[in-house]
Amino acid sequence: MLGKSRKKLDINNLSLGEQNALPSFKVKKNKNEDYIIKDLGFKKDKKVSSKNRINLKFIAILVFVLLLIGTALFAIRFINFNVTEMLWKTSVTRGSDNINNKSIKYDSFKNGLMRISNDGITYINDKGEVRWTISYNMKDPIYKNNNKYFAVADRNAYEFYIFDENGLRGNNTVTNPIQKITLSSDGILYILQSDEENSYINLYRSGGEVIDISIKTNLTGDGTAIDLGTSNDGEQLAVAYVCLSNEKIYTKATYYNFGETGQNVNSKRVVGEFIEEFNDKFLARAYYFDNENSALIYDGGVYFASTKNPTKPIITSKREFDIKIRSISYNNNYLVLVFEDNRMIIFDKIGTLLADKKIDFDYENFYISDDYVIYLYGNRVMIYDSRGRMIFDKEMEVDVQYVAKKKSLLFTELLIGLIDGVECIRFY
Repeated sequence: MLGKSRKKLDINNLSLGEQNALPSFKVKKNKNEDYIIKDLGFKKDKKVSSKNRINLKFIAILVFVLLLIGTALFAIRFINFNVTEMLWKTSVTRGSDNINNKSIKYDSFKNGLMRISNDGITYINDKGEVRWTISYNMKDPIYKNNNKYFAVADRNAYEFYIFDENGLRGNNTVTNPIQKITLSSDGILYILQSDEENSYINLYRSGGEVIDISIKTNLTGDGTAIDLGTSNDGEQLAVAYVCLSNEKIYTKATYYNFGETGQNVNSKRVVGEFIEEFNDKFLARAYYFDNENSALIYDGGVYFASTKNPTKPIITSKREFDIKIRSISYNNNYLVLVFEDNRMIIFDKIGTLLADKKIDFDYENFYISDDYVIYLYGNRVMIYDSRGRMIFDKEMEVDVQYVAKKKSLLFTELLIGLIDGVECIRFY
């Protein structure tokens, strides 16, 4: 009622619900303390000293400085200042390579480099140490690496070698001229051989021992094999074939599985074929990214295939192009295509488009190293990341044969393969 008197509140005896109101409080100033705020209903006082305020200010300044440094490093990473610093250089004996310098090739291995020539192979690790050198005599060495193993074979000849970071694991000879090789991460080596009538695919273990599996085909039968790729576990194989039927030449992709699910491991096991997909197209490359993803590259595009079910490969996406493909490079995560109009396209292993970039320069060599797309022209080195952003462009003072990304947690570093050695640089 309007005329009813109001009860005087005793703020010291308020219930929890009554404390949600806005009680009055007092603020006292003191010499030793900036403020003492007495919060009604609580026994402890909250104190904020001058010393604590200074500490908070120091922490805020430190955080700001760290953010500033981080932003600067991020900017430097993507703004090309062409500032480089050489960390180390290692000389490698050339032998007869000085007669034919074009025989010297490099490839990444275990965060270091393999130096391959007609005379032999040398492994230089990421600290610049020459771990080992093994001699051989090859006219045209071809090579593959995958994780722990590195294989070299003599094209159009009969000899092959398999290495790991400690040196030679095994070697052997084959009965027919070697055309191509592919290597699994477990060291299973598939070798494509051919004679005048047939093509042969044989398997070897990392020690060089033959595995009792062989695929023999010919042009008018299952076809002549022209390319092959294996899964990381070595159990799956994709092969590109050229076939002749009723005087018509066509290409096809055949998938094999040599795992022990359902059939004897020694049996020839075809689990899928794609023929109609390549009508009026020429299939040139068959490649596995890992155990579940592969790519079939033809003259007008790419099919991305899945082997999540290893006994039933399926095509998951198709990319077609109007312009002729000039260069191809791939690794376990990316496929990079460069077209005749100098357009670069980068896909991930399931066919997602990551970059579509026009490059305004010519090049002599092109490949992908880790997540770097690297172009070489004379001594000029141009590098893009996997999103198509240029991160390095410089004319080097050395005779560059090969450039690879060196894995480093704190810095951006490159391994440079030279005619007579390897050097490591850091760039900013």
